[in-house]
Parts: sequence; structure tokens; C-alpha cells
Amino acid sequence: MTKLRLSHPSGIVRGRIQLPGSKSESNRFLILKALYAPEMQLSGLSDSKDSEILQQLLASYPNQKELNAGDAGTAMRFFTAFLATQKGEWILDGSERMRERPIAPLVKALSDLGAEIEYLEKQGFPPLKIKGRKLKGGLLHIDASLSSQYLSALMMIAPSLEQGLEMRWAGQPVSMPYIYLTANCMRRMGFKVFVLGNEVRIPAQTELDFPKQMTVEPDWSAASYWLAMAALAQEAEIYLPGFRQFSMQGDSIVAQLMAPLGVDQTFIGSGIRIHKAEALPIPTQINLLDTPDLSQTLIPAYAAKGHSVQFTGLQTLRIKETDRIAALQKELQKFGQQSEVGKDFLHLKGGFQTSLQSIATYGDHRMAMGFAALALLHPIEIENPEVVGKSYPAFWEHCKVLGFELEEF
Repeated sequence: MTKLRLSHPSGIVRGRIQLPGSKSESNRFLILKALYAPEMQLSGLSDSKDSEILQQLLASYPNQKELNAGDAGTAMRFFTAFLATQKGEWILDGSERMRERPIAPLVKALSDLGAEIEYLEKQGFPPLKIKGRKLKGGLLHIDASLSSQYLSALMMIAPSLEQGLEMRWAGQPVSMPYIYLTANCMRRMGFKVFVLGNEVRIPAQTELDFPKQMTVEPDWSAASYWLAMAALAQEAEIYLPGFRQFSMQGDSIVAQLMAPLGVDQTFIGSGIRIHKAEALPIPTQINLLDTPDLSQTLIPAYAAKGHSVQFTGLQTLRIKETDRIAALQKELQKFGQQSEVGKDFLHLKGGFQTSLQSIATYGDHRMAMGFAALALLHPIEIENPEVVGKSYPAFWEHCKVLGFELEEF
């Protein structure tokens, strides 16, 4: 097992970080390009493992009948819907963990639209046998309680369906901002997309004058780790170029959520400046239903400040790369943090002590990067640090830019 010892000699972080492209935007534009606009050029694409896997799948499917999405959940869901609309027959599999992650709501929805998909092993989970065809479309009711990616996958194939798509769901879907992000990506390409309350309407439309080039915004999930660094640093001045002032990425709300820890951001025309500011009052509860990927950034940072806060809306964390609620609780216990957890919440109880803790990452990129900021308080060790490649391969090199010292052993 590889370990990385991470420390910071001064606690002062200053520098410029060129973040990778948004994984969420990249994966959406890759599917949309393959479906409708193969000549469109994409710039600023994410160099994450997830996006690379999706590109490999899109390049391989015409000549390869057995495909593997590895541990890339977004690729698995988006590509399942993609293959369902293509003429041919494929087997789509994933890693052992992917075989434990549910896909039944998406498969049922595609089947209702006329797709032919068969479970090859456990009902409701990969691997899948997919026989692609022209789908009819029409009215669809879907369970959106597990993942917004089911909705996004269906939205992106909707213009190619004979009748377009009218999609409705009951209750509040998780990660709703990602549905808005999908709609925004499609509108930027010229599609008509209507999101009204608990329904989405997208008419059939393929003969459009698509843009010749599309630029992907930097990744706000990646930016969140640098806001956590600023929160725990003695002094902070970090510039992140390339962001839009009004981003559609749901995780852009992280600046507001970090404000109680004394961090602020300023948009300066071509990017954002992260710096120290007067701390706002500490909330008693933070709901992350819309932005669950921020949990492993926010929870360690709030814990390190010794605050008692309840984080809710975490139900999807149980079926991510690992059971993230259990992983967070277990690693925080190493710092003396006795948190209370439930099906969809984690309640920090206050108290935090640092020594040379070793952080297990559970094969989860966000565990490694979310806990890295704690090295500003005391040296820590990160187990299997290479997991960051799933979303942010340059993360450790960027830590060096801000003065962190790294020792691999």
C-alpha cells in the first residue's frame, strides 16, 4: 500500500491553480457530441479518469461488443442510455463496486421507452446486455430518489427519440442542480429544453445548426478543496482562473457554505480569488441534498474547526464509490470526533485533535482530497493517494504549488 505524508511548513497558502475542466460538463458534452454533433470541438475537457473512460467507451463501441465502465458511475449511466439508442448489441459491465451500485430506475425508464436491456447477473445492477434500437419516446414517470444522473442520461437522448420526451417524477430528486446543468449544456448546443417543477419536456430535434466549438468550465468540485485549504490556513490568497461569474455547476455554492469558516471568493473577470474574510455565524444544520459531492470537503473542514453541525441530505453517499457516511465517521474518529450518523445525515459533535493520523481512502478520490486540508494543522498521511486520478489527477502537484510538502513511502 502506498502512503503519502502531507505537511505544510508555514500554514500560509498563496498561488495560482489551473483547475481541470468540469467532469460533469465534460461528460455531458462528450455524450451530446457523439449523439448529435461529431464535428464539434471540445476544449477544456476534464482529464479525470471518469472522463477518459467515457471517451474510451465512445471510441470503442462501434467495433467492440463487450465494454467496461470500471468504477465510473457517470459513464455507466450515461453510456447505458446512449447504447440503448444505437443499432447493435453490447454487454456493459463495471468494477466490483459498480456491480453493487443500482441502475434499475434507469433501465426501467429506458425499457418503458422501448429499449431492450437484460440484467446478466443480479437484478437491478450491472452487468447489462443492451440491444440498441430507435426508441419511441413520449411520457415517462421515473424514480429520481437515487440519482439525478438517471434523469440527465434520459434528457440527453431525448432529442433523438421519435416523440421527444416528457419526463415526470414524484418528490424531490437528489442533486437537482445537475438536472439544470444538463439542461444548460443542451441549450448551449441549441436544443429546446423545458424544466418546469417536477417535469422536463424536450421535443424531438436533431437537425440543428450546432456550434463548432464548446468550452468546458473548470470544475467547482475541484475548487472546493482549495476553499477548504483557505479555511484552515493561517493566511490565504488563491487565484483560480477560467470560472464564469454565474456558473450552472451546483457545487459552486461551496463558497457560501464555507463562509462561516471565514472564507470568501471574489470574481475578478477571468476567474475567482479565494481569501480570508470575517466568519459568518455557524449554522446548526447544512442540507447537502443538492450537492452531496461537497460532503467530504465540508465535513472534515467543519470538524477541524471544532463546530457541532448536522449535515443532512446525504442518502446517496451510501451508494457512491464507498459508503461515504461510514467512511467519514470512521476517519473522523481518528481525530477524536464522535459523530452521530443515520441513513441520510452525519452530525458533528465538536472536539478535534491532531497527531500524525493516517487517512484511509477506501478507493474514493474525494476522501483523499477532502482530508488533505487537515495537513495545514498537522502533518497527516494519506493512504493510496493515487485515487485522486478519478477526478483530479494533478491534485498533489497543485498542493506543491501552494507550499505543501509531500513524501511518498
